[in-house]
Amino acid sequence: MKWNPFSKDKRPMPTEVNERIEVLIARIEKFAPRKYRSEREVYYYNYKILDRYLGPLLGLLEILTEYRRMKTEELVFARDVFFRLKKFYDIKDKLTLDEAMDDNALKKRFDDLFLFFFGRKSPPFRELSGWLRDEKH
Repeated sequence: MKWNPFSKDKRPMPTEVNERIEVLIARIEKFAPRKYRSEREVYYYNYKILDRYLGPLLGLLEILTEYRRMKTEELVFARDVFFRLKKFYDIKDKLTLDEAMDDNALKKRFDDLFLFFFGRKSPPFRELSGWLRDEKH
């Protein structure tokens, strides 16, 4: 049965995934800079209302909660974040890895993600891009 967006009934949501996303958001909000809360809400958290973004959003939020890895394995962590970010923003998987790494909008989102969630600059993309091209994840 299809859901009518104009009906008064609330749309049924996959509760298990949504509950997991809410738990991850709560964990992230404990360490993320407060001044970027609205940016995180607009550019990331709001996607939880769209079914096809639930999986990629969950994956992205999960990797972001592993922020302590930045201290010991910054480039490995950054690579993993990039791949999850690509899955989130390239939902239809239209971009090849090479196209994604050359996509200025995705690079900007990568930089913004580190700022919004960690309050710091992202690792230099030039360093990361050579590594990413070799990985072919």
